[in-house]
Amino acid sequence: MRVIEKREALQLLEQHTRELLNDRQGCVMCALVERRDRTLTLQENESGVVLLDRFGSRPGHLLVVSRKHVESVSDFRWQEFSELQRLGFDACRVLERTLGPKRVYMAALGASTALSTSFPHYHLHVVPIHDDDERARPAQVFSWSSGIVVYEGTEAPELVATLRRAWPKPDPSAPTPLLRSDSSAE
Repeated sequence: MRVIEKREALQLLEQHTRELLNDRQGCVMCALVERRDRTLTLQENESGVVLLDRFGSRPGHLLVVSRKHVESVSDFRWQEFSELQRLGFDACRVLERTLGPKRVYMAALGASTALSTSFPHYHLHVVPIHDDDERARPAQVFSWSSGIVVYEGTEAPELVATLRRAWPKPDPSAPTPLLRSDSSAE
C-alpha cells in the first residue's frame, strides 16, 4: 500500500470515473453501487452498500453508499436512513475489532453539486484513525491534502476479506425494531 499525492489521485479518480460511467454523464455513486467491484464490497442491505474506498484517506477507509440516488437526508424514509446508519455502525465496530484504531470517524459527506472529489449522492465515510496529533483532526482526515491511500496487488481484497469475516452476524433472537405505522414516519 502506498500514499499518493492529491494530483496523482485526481488523475486516477478521473480515469476510474470514466470507466465507471462508460464515458457518459451520470452519478458516480449510483454507478459505484450498480457496477461495484465485489472484491471491494464488505456488506449490503436493502438500503445501502459498504465498500472499501479505493481513494481513502487512511487504510481501511470505508464508504456506506445509499442504493438509491438521494441528495438530502429528508428525502429518505426512516427505515432506509436507519438501515444506512446500521451499516455505518457495524462498519465502525468491524474497523475497531480488526484494525485497532484509536478512534473511528463516521461522517455523512457529499457536495451539493458534483466536484472532483465529492458527489451529491448521500453516503457515509467510516475512517479508522491511528493518529492522535494534528493528523487526527477531522479537517485533515476528510481532506486529500495529505495524500490518498492506494492498495497494490491483493492488499484491498485481502483487507476486505478480513473485514467481512469480522462483520457481525444478524441475531435472529433480537427484537424487531418498532416502526411507526402512520405516514408521518415516512
